[in-house]
Amino acid sequence: MPLSYILGNLLADVPRAEAVVFLDHEGETIETLSSQLQPYDVKVQGAYQVIHFQQWEKRFPGLDRFYYTGEHYSLFTRSVGGEYYLTVIVRGPAHPSMVMPRMDRASRDIEEKVL
Repeated sequence: MPLSYILGNLLADVPRAEAVVFLDHEGETIETLSSQLQPYDVKVQGAYQVIHFQQWEKRFPGLDRFYYTGEHYSLFTRSVGGEYYLTVIVRGPAHPSMVMPRMDRASRDIEEKVL
């Protein structure tokens, strides 16, 4: 199952998702899909998410996900395979129960079928 297929399913499955990005441990984009946002903006936001994730991980060893929500956007990031990250950008406030289970499934698919 190719990575783009998994990311496409995630983008379609998460309500109001505007972008998904898969990144390496340095914050470099491996693949991105976006329905509304400019690809460059998604790559930059993904890189910042990796930086934030790694900073939080130093304080909380074993951290495998984090998110924050705002009035205009919500961002969800999850570690994949220990060396990669998956970020979903959702328009408006979003509850983790609507996003994280779908990210967990996509992460398992990536670990089993791509990495």
